[in-house]
Amino acid sequence: MNIPRRTILFSAAATLAAPAVVRAQALPAGPVRLIHGYDAGSNPDTIARHLAPSLTEIVGAQIVIEPKPGAAERLAAAQVARLKPDGSVLYLMTGGQAVVSATDKSLSYDLLRDFDFIAIVTRFPFVFTVAPDSRFTTMDAYLDEARKQPGKLTYGTSGVGSTLHMAMELLLSKLDIRMTHVPYKGGIGAPYNDLVGGRLDMHVVTFSNAQPLIKTEKLRALAVTSRERHPGFPDVPAIAEKIVPDYDVVSWLGFTAPAGLPPAIRDRWHAAFVQAMAQPAIKAKLEELGNDTRVSTPAEFRARVEADMSRWRLLAHVVNQS
Repeated sequence: MNIPRRTILFSAAATLAAPAVVRAQALPAGPVRLIHGYDAGSNPDTIARHLAPSLTEIVGAQIVIEPKPGAAERLAAAQVARLKPDGSVLYLMTGGQAVVSATDKSLSYDLLRDFDFIAIVTRFPFVFTVAPDSRFTTMDAYLDEARKQPGKLTYGTSGVGSTLHMAMELLLSKLDIRMTHVPYKGGIGAPYNDLVGGRLDMHVVTFSNAQPLIKTEKLRALAVTSRERHPGFPDVPAIAEKIVPDYDVVSWLGFTAPAGLPPAIRDRWHAAFVQAMAQPAIKAKLEELGNDTRVSTPAEFRARVEADMSRWRLLAHVVNQS
């Protein structure tokens, strides 16, 4: 069948124009709610506030940040899962949500069913820290004493079932060592005071919280949880170097929305995150806080959540017995 050349050219032009139509997909009128599950000043809150002005400019809608702390992110997730998927609500999810979903069978939401995954925007390891005058100068020394005195040494984290908690328990499970977990709430202040006061032996903490204390020698860093050393602290060894070769725990922050988000709106938000994270000032600031600023695709994000949930299910008994 012969098709007129003018028709072919018109069809090709329409095809080339289609992505522009997708990119121009309008968001609902009014502000966009950006919800996260932690206190003001927390790592997710800091990331949200660094990105909000640029996202406002890029999408042409005001970004209103709504911290909804409580129950290890469960409250925020449960709220977002019930909201309308029209692009007017974003949820800044952390890697801790994969832990919660893998270990708590009583959740009112299903992570893989009730959320659309848009983009992971930061990845970051944790750091094992002790007081600056601690008798432990290496991670090996700390673990050696723990082997000799099961359950005696203590370590603190931000709570039972947090990724920080699971990072330590994963290490202990691989080494067949027992320690006593001390969960804290409300930031780094209380565990830091207990650490320097000799009431806590070790604190597992995020890089963004630990950096200023390590740089001013108010904390001593013994090891990082990532497979390789962190560029911000090249003198701090990774656990994988000589203690557990396959050990690698890196958490993340990523933007999601209630399930059912129209693909065109999802793609528009993804493009906005790519554009915002490429801005030199934002990239430099987030990397200064210890973040890897590569932006994932939606498919990569979902695959990461599935992989993390599979990994942490193996340690569900640790959470449920605590």
